Amino acid sequence: MNSYRPGYGLWTLLFGFCLGTSLLLGHAGAQQSWIDEINGSLNFYKTSYPGANWEPYSQRLAVVKDAIGRGDTKTVKTEMGKWFKMLRTREQGIHDVAADELFNFAVMVTPIQEYGIAVPPVPGMGSEPGY
Repeated sequence: MNSYRPGYGLWTLLFGFCLGTSLLLGHAGAQQSWIDEINGSLNFYKTSYPGANWEPYSQRLAVVKDAIGRGDTKTVKTEMGKWFKMLRTREQGIHDVAADELFNFAVMVTPIQEYGIAVPPVPGMGSEPGY
């Protein structure tokens, strides 16, 4: 018996297209989520330590988020490397505790190996990466 029904191929194709689209959008959402998590953490420290100038940190993360959206991995790598260095050197007078906690959190959620991001070592601890 032939159980072929008209339109079955069309439904299979449509299902495959929907599945592929949802996987692609899910991956793009995952790519955006790590930078959003870092931004949320940064906003927490902005309110907890208002005496520092956090704006350069926010601006750099905005550049990274835009680069992720464009698929520009080179910019993500470069800008996140600079962002980690800013935290290590406490640029703009940020508090030591805030810098360390934000650095450690960002190292945990950032796909460092995927982008080849250079993470600066802890000052005075040799040349090993900071993660």
